[in-house]
Amino acid sequence: MTFPQLLEKIQRNPSVDFGNVFSDAFNLYQKVWLQGLLLQLLGILVQYGMSMILYIPLLVLGFVAPDQPGEDLNGASIFILIVFVVMYLVMIVVLATFNFGLQAAFYRIVRMKDRNKKTEKGVNFGMFFKKKHLKKIFILSMAHIGISILAVMLCILPIFYVLIPLQFAIIIFAFYPDLSINDIYKAAFKLGNAKWGIAFGLMLVSGILAGLVGLLACVIGIYFTISFVYLPGYIIYKEVVGFYEDEDVIAQIGA
Repeated sequence: MTFPQLLEKIQRNPSVDFGNVFSDAFNLYQKVWLQGLLLQLLGILVQYGMSMILYIPLLVLGFVAPDQPGEDLNGASIFILIVFVVMYLVMIVVLATFNFGLQAAFYRIVRMKDRNKKTEKGVNFGMFFKKKHLKKIFILSMAHIGISILAVMLCILPIFYVLIPLQFAIIIFAFYPDLSINDIYKAAFKLGNAKWGIAFGLMLVSGILAGLVGLLACVIGIYFTISFVYLPGYIIYKEVVGFYEDEDVIAQIGA
């Protein structure tokens, strides 16, 4: 599907039923809960690893900092603090890029499970971390952060609006990774505008339910249930845009 065809599909704006989307998302969750758990665990592992690296300058600072509370920081201490800040910013960038790539891959896995296929060539959590896509997911993740920060600066409320288009941007990239960054966001905001109300409502309800069920399951259960939040967006995209690729071609997109 070309970009103009994608926009045309979104422009038609077919009606989507809240109950049907929620029901389809729940049925799909039963197929992908394990992959959703792996998504969370991979994210936790990377975050934990980056946090351990971040502690290195803090440990060094403990050795070079002045012994007396009233003493000024020496040159070495200031240097370590600067290193810490730089490493913290790098960690945010790495985590954002990694999470974007993981979520995009998760949607491809969801599509595979939705088609009742156990495996597909090239479809896995690492599919978008190849050289071909790495630069784009880095730029997209930075754009996500920039848009989110700008939304928060505009009296916070706009963040609730941009959450929906930003999620659709991940979905559109997952299935059309060769689109330009501008085209991805243009299509995402167009779809987000068209279906913001139902998408936000479904995200809110699914988030509350996933959180409550997870808490009832001894808190740790939230890692099993939180992936349910990602599925209504996929169903809405499926109902509005649809999937028209050949059964064998889709597996080659991320190869």
